[in-house]
Amino acid sequence: MLANDLRAALAGPPDILISTPTCVAKCLSGGILKAESISESLETLVLDEADLLLSYGYEKDIKAFTPHVPRSCQCLLMSATSSADVDKLKKLILHNPFILTLPEVGNNKEEIIPKNVQQFWISCSASDKLLYILAVLKLGLVQKKVLIFTNTIDMSFRLKLFLEKFGIRSAVLNPELPQNSRLHILEEFNAGLFDYLIATDLSQSKEKDELSKESNAVSRKSRKRAKLDSEFGVVRGIDFKNVFTVINFEMPHSVEGYVHRIGRTGRAYNSGASVSLVSPDEMYTLEEIRSFVGDDENKGTSSIAEFPLLTKNAVESLRYRTEDVAKSVTRIAVRESRAQDLRNEILNSEKLKAHFETNPRDLDLLKHDKILSKNAPPPHLRDVPDYLLDKPTKEAREMVKLARDAMGNNNNRRKGPKRKLKKDGDPLKALASKRLHKVRKTGGSDGNNSSDRHKRKKNKGI
Repeated sequence: MLANDLRAALAGPPDILISTPTCVAKCLSGGILKAESISESLETLVLDEADLLLSYGYEKDIKAFTPHVPRSCQCLLMSATSSADVDKLKKLILHNPFILTLPEVGNNKEEIIPKNVQQFWISCSASDKLLYILAVLKLGLVQKKVLIFTNTIDMSFRLKLFLEKFGIRSAVLNPELPQNSRLHILEEFNAGLFDYLIATDLSQSKEKDELSKESNAVSRKSRKRAKLDSEFGVVRGIDFKNVFTVINFEMPHSVEGYVHRIGRTGRAYNSGASVSLVSPDEMYTLEEIRSFVGDDENKGTSSIAEFPLLTKNAVESLRYRTEDVAKSVTRIAVRESRAQDLRNEILNSEKLKAHFETNPRDLDLLKHDKILSKNAPPPHLRDVPDYLLDKPTKEAREMVKLARDAMGNNNNRRKGPKRKLKKDGDPLKALASKRLHKVRKTGGSDGNNSSDRHKRKKNKGI
């Protein structure tokens, strides 16, 4: 919000104020929020995600407003885990606290992974995962919207670049981006502007370990806010709407990670499905998960079944195309696409924040599913010819389409006038084009059309 809008909103003061510690500290230092408003009016202070506040570098901001919190104020700390940071925050905020420890969900596994979520797995080698996910998505064997999990940022961008070659538009929920940018990506996905979102679960990757080693080498006092959201990647606490299918492109390393990922679908008793691509090296993780959910082959019970809609012939029909395209998605291409994604976020910088607040429709121009590769995808890769599909695949494809139509999944997109927005449009060129159109419509002249040039040549000859 703009400073004037903040000042007006806080003039009350309001009954409930929701903010980050940084914003409160800035409002106090800038005089937008009066310290007296806190010391005289604050009755309840709630610090959510307490186990992350200090690790993200908010200690200085919290210390900026805690001296103004009256002793009569009721303070609540909410934390999913107990850590040294939580203990430090308790000493900073609380006085003679009462600790309420809530138990886990319980031993009822049906409450952890509800029955309305169907779980499937596909056995494939690590090198064939691009082939299998292309077959699942391109043949239309899963319902949209689709949330795809990877374990590294590089793999997220490699998958995005690969899918682009086949005309499948997607966006990457990149933990390197600022929070506002990630929220905007989520808003676009929830609004149905694109159907495929690739999320990086850094809690399962080596990148998290490398980040932890670097942070341990720096003293706690001088530690800056972490650049990457590590615990459960960038999806912790995020509300994904209308996600029907979750795909584990790379398996998580723990049962807890699997449960957290699958929990992104089947919300509010809606139907959902999960598909896990499992390589031989990941079979141990799958067995742990199956043991946790109570699968027993001897008793014939299986909560995680093999994916029944994908045939071997359908997969092999796409192998030649997949292997040819996969070779073009090099490490250099991935590195350049990561850099390009960050450059695109310049539009979300502080300089343009005020403009977007007064012109919210301009945010529609920031398409997070835009193509990152330099070359447009070849037309022949956009569609799968019928002669490549066997009869079972055609029947499965039609069955999924009928189910989607019956559930009304095609109505999730944002409603409004059907206008085509020009991609990567230059506002100056658009203005010049509009002016030229106006001149032609009124019969005037802008001195640049062919008739004017002919008259000038004729007069010059005279």
